Amino acid sequence: MKILSPAAHGVIDISFITFVALAPVMFDLEPPIDTACFVLAGGYLLVTLLTDFRLGLLRLIPFPVHGWLDLLTGLALAAAPFLFRFRTGSAEFNLFLGLGIFSIIVWFITDWKAQTRSLMTDPG
Repeated sequence: MKILSPAAHGVIDISFITFVALAPVMFDLEPPIDTACFVLAGGYLLVTLLTDFRLGLLRLIPFPVHGWLDLLTGLALAAAPFLFRFRTGSAEFNLFLGLGIFSIIVWFITDWKAQTRSLMTDPG
């Protein structure tokens, strides 16, 4: 069921970015994970600002492409604890697995085809 509009997805993106950027402060993470969180938050912010939807600033990335980037990132986040052998139950393990699962769920419930006109090129 596709219940999130592009605008609602953008609000979730901003909330996600804020949470990831604050994660090093909220949790006792290892220093390399702190850096990974800041890089992830910056990357998500960049993609959001470059996406062609209401919250986009430059609107260079089509909204469906944003969706595929979200899905790939979500899969990578969910796999990271296993690929990098984070200690099961650690803050790093739970954070990255949780972020990945959340991203994948958001991807499934976002209506990636809701916006058929470009906000960048169409007047209105």
